[in-house]
Amino acid sequence: MERMTGGQAVVRQLEREGVDVAFGIPGVHSLEMYDALLDSDIDHVTGRHEQGVGFMADGYARATGRVGVALVITGPGLTNIATPVGQAYSDSVPMLVISTANETNEGDRGKGHLHETKDQQGVMESIAAYSERVERVADAPGAIADAFEYLDTHRARPVHVELPTDVLEREEPADLVDRPPAALPSPDTDRLDDAVSRLAAAEDPLLVVGGGAAGAAAEIRRLVEELRVPVVTTTAGRGVVPTDHELCLGASIRHDAAADYAASRDFVLALGTELSAQETGSVDLPAELVHVDVDYTNFGNNHDTALGIVGDCGAAAAHVRERATDRGVRFEGTGAGVAAARPAPVAETADEDPRHRVLAALRGALDDDAVVVNDMTKLCYEAASRFPMCEPGSFLFPRGYGTLGYAPPAAFGAAVGAPDRQVVGLVGDGGFLFTVGDLATAVRYDLGVPIVLLNDDSYDILEDVQRRDYGRTMGTDIENPEFVPLARSFGAEATRIETADLEAELPEALDAAFDRDTPTVIEVPVEF
Repeated sequence: MERMTGGQAVVRQLEREGVDVAFGIPGVHSLEMYDALLDSDIDHVTGRHEQGVGFMADGYARATGRVGVALVITGPGLTNIATPVGQAYSDSVPMLVISTANETNEGDRGKGHLHETKDQQGVMESIAAYSERVERVADAPGAIADAFEYLDTHRARPVHVELPTDVLEREEPADLVDRPPAALPSPDTDRLDDAVSRLAAAEDPLLVVGGGAAGAAAEIRRLVEELRVPVVTTTAGRGVVPTDHELCLGASIRHDAAADYAASRDFVLALGTELSAQETGSVDLPAELVHVDVDYTNFGNNHDTALGIVGDCGAAAAHVRERATDRGVRFEGTGAGVAAARPAPVAETADEDPRHRVLAALRGALDDDAVVVNDMTKLCYEAASRFPMCEPGSFLFPRGYGTLGYAPPAAFGAAVGAPDRQVVGLVGDGGFLFTVGDLATAVRYDLGVPIVLLNDDSYDILEDVQRRDYGRTMGTDIENPEFVPLARSFGAEATRIETADLEAELPEALDAAFDRDTPTVIEVPVEF
């Protein structure tokens, strides 16, 4: 065993796990880890608030498929990152939060020590997949290794590891952990053969694909094309099959046209999706529903399941395709039906819906593999159903938890993880001010990310609901700063585009933003 401090043990095990970047904010309790980072090949991105740190780790994870690592301090650092942890949990994002804790004999004692929290581990156990406390230096490498093992073999969810400050500082013998390769469980082949038999008996099948299938896009596309099975995606699954593929419905399953098509099918194979209430709660799926997912607790949650299969959906798709091909299963003539059900592209409906004007202009200015990071705002709600996407893991949306302020820091994290791809953030005026401080982070790390800021000077969708339900409004009028000079005060570039000039000026502004090594705020006044 080699002698090392707890901080060194954490950082060196992160290196063993292939971590190349961590997001965080140093504090007096975490300096032992930060000192160890100086001797490490791991890059560090310093945020301006732990909420932004968590969203950056989230965006990095979604854009890369790798674990997003966040380092935070005891107490306020941990509670500040709680919202991103809740978002990552609900959207199945792999994240590791490493926090400090008060000294071993000081925690939860109510003596008023710095950053003391009544039940810090309890906070994280309520919102993460699990929380582990390390009380010996020798146990630190194993705790980090266990977290990565869990994330390799289970549904992606945030995991928390905490270390008291005295453990981080103490030097003791410890062994780093060399883990063998780990993977998601393989699906049961007998149950898959049953699924193939059910598929073969169907006349009008449909494939429903979620975000859990992002890593299996190539295999799922082969299944669609070789068996000629129509496909619809969830919001998180957008791009697994390109929106413009002849057998893809184009809109996500929550769109009325896609939901109606799904209700007309006699067989559904759902791959890598929880079939959540938000996405499919109002969708009538057939009795012959075969559901493949790594998390068995999703089976039967919102829809009765005829057959549930636990395991890797990529392996499942390959098995179904091979066995169905052997049996001569192929659904000819499905393309015409999909074309009739598919809603018109946003470029063709731009005159009917002002949101489509923005989406069409944006899509025309972006590369096929661009990463589009959304916030909770009217434009993004429409984009979740209709924005055309070509590649998996490219449409980031805070669907489950639904938090404001997600898009800017998540876009910056995505840009850290995918520096060779275009990354753009879409946010409303309300959400922008939740995490505006991380503009300074993007400036500091030369991140050429445009943030398209839709400004209607209100919490407009809440006004709509209040007027509809109560006939009056309360608390939705907001006083905004001048966004262009505000962004420039951070060292970012900024411009304002009037709605009338959108088609001509937005593509030019995006091109210029991608050529810079600093973020650009593009304000667009809107009335949706």
